[in-house]
Amino acid sequence: MTAQAGTFTQKQVSLPSGVMEYRESGQGSPVLYLHSAGGVSVNTALEKLAESYRVLIPVFPGFDDTPVLEHIRSMQDLARLSAQFAVHALGEQRQVNVIGHSFGGWVAAWLSVLHPEIVGRLVLEAPAGFRPNGQGGLVGDPETIRRKMYAHPERAALSDKPASVKKRNREMVHFYHESVSLDEELLSRSGEISMPTLILAGTEDGIIPAEGLRMLKAKIRTSYLFYIYDAAHQIEVDQPERFVRVVKDFFTYGELFLIPRKEDEQI
Repeated sequence: MTAQAGTFTQKQVSLPSGVMEYRESGQGSPVLYLHSAGGVSVNTALEKLAESYRVLIPVFPGFDDTPVLEHIRSMQDLARLSAQFAVHALGEQRQVNVIGHSFGGWVAAWLSVLHPEIVGRLVLEAPAGFRPNGQGGLVGDPETIRRKMYAHPERAALSDKPASVKKRNREMVHFYHESVSLDEELLSRSGEISMPTLILAGTEDGIIPAEGLRMLKAKIRTSYLFYIYDAAHQIEVDQPERFVRVVKDFFTYGELFLIPRKEDEQI
């Protein structure tokens, strides 16, 4: 089954663990994008990435009005399911570059621990699961939470998801992990992540504290912590051009993306 959603096509695939929905757009090298707790939301940054890459966005079971799968009950299970999906999507290719945002960054980190052979380069965009002492999080009145999420809320597209779907998405986060603050097991094993890793932090992020990302940076020897100015938790919405540029540079040049390049050089 397929359906159109902007330039992204909505599809289904049968995996060993069950049927999984996903969205796909673009051609070229594959990029696996793992979504946040809000579910799949195609935005300007993802559309722009799809101009250069084949972008695949699997929908985690239970999110966006999809059914829960019988044996998928933890963050590690989601990582293994993501690995199954990646193997299906890759075909004869051996590795895929991965972007994980917030909740999806949490899954992406587990994917990189459990299936390092699949991940080429890893981007963790404000990854959840690394909030020591319960810092940050979605605490406060709606306006406070909005400011934590967005430095520029006017750039966020209005969601057409029903309130019941949004509520269910929030519930699924707790379904997969009892604590949404700090995944101590993942933090202890994050030193096993060996591929080049870019950790992105918004300078105005009120949800994922900088301390947690610095802890993660210290664990992953091959990682770089990069701050995006004037962005909150939704980096790709607040600063889509900066997000796309740094991600494309990282995928293309690896650690050399840190070297300043000529202003007129095309990406």
